[in-house]
Amino acid sequence: MRIFKILLSVFILLLFASFIFFKKGAIACEMIGQTHFSQISTNLYVDDSLDEAQKSNLIEAINDAIERVSNVYGNPISSPRIIATTENRYSSFGFNPTGMQTSGFFRECIFLGPKGLKTDVIAHEFVHAEVSYRTDLLVELTQLPAWFIEGTGIKVDYRRPFLLENIEISEEDLAKVKSIFFLRDFPNTNVKYYQASRIAVEPIHTKSLYSGLERLNNGEKFEVVFGL
Repeated sequence: MRIFKILLSVFILLLFASFIFFKKGAIACEMIGQTHFSQISTNLYVDDSLDEAQKSNLIEAINDAIERVSNVYGNPISSPRIIATTENRYSSFGFNPTGMQTSGFFRECIFLGPKGLKTDVIAHEFVHAEVSYRTDLLVELTQLPAWFIEGTGIKVDYRRPFLLENIEISEEDLAKVKSIFFLRDFPNTNVKYYQASRIAVEPIHTKSLYSGLERLNNGEKFEVVFGL
């Protein structure tokens, strides 16, 4: 009996440790109010690495990003928590030098690093948050391919490499990116894959994205809804 209790305790500890490791971004997002990050508006937290001018510029960039997403896809409803820093030392908690979106336990979250405090990056991550917010978890895990998630984000990202006039993608490149389903398998440092994702979602009528996600929630298949 004693051995069983020890094994059970070890199993619980390992399970808890795994949960902490894989959900550290979500935990960091939910607990950010208990850290040295300061809340400067309803859903915006920054650390003391941003000066007042940077904070002001960030708020303006967020407003511009929301306006851009609204113009392309329609008004967002997700209201993600945005956490920003100019430091690189928080990578273990979900930050990267640019930006990333993750789902917290009660909200969508966007982490912005020193290279991500700009409209293009924020709009990109905001679309990810919106898609995740509007999609049931099962649908998100089983229906939405990585190239679709990244492509819909890239469509509002106007950094030079992602503009249509600067993209030259072969059918082979397009086939490669469309063969990737899980985000963990998406080469997130390869510009060509982001460009191919941008081309892959081009046939979608942007104003039908939100209604399409709702149709997926209601049981329709991705290929039928988006015709891709």
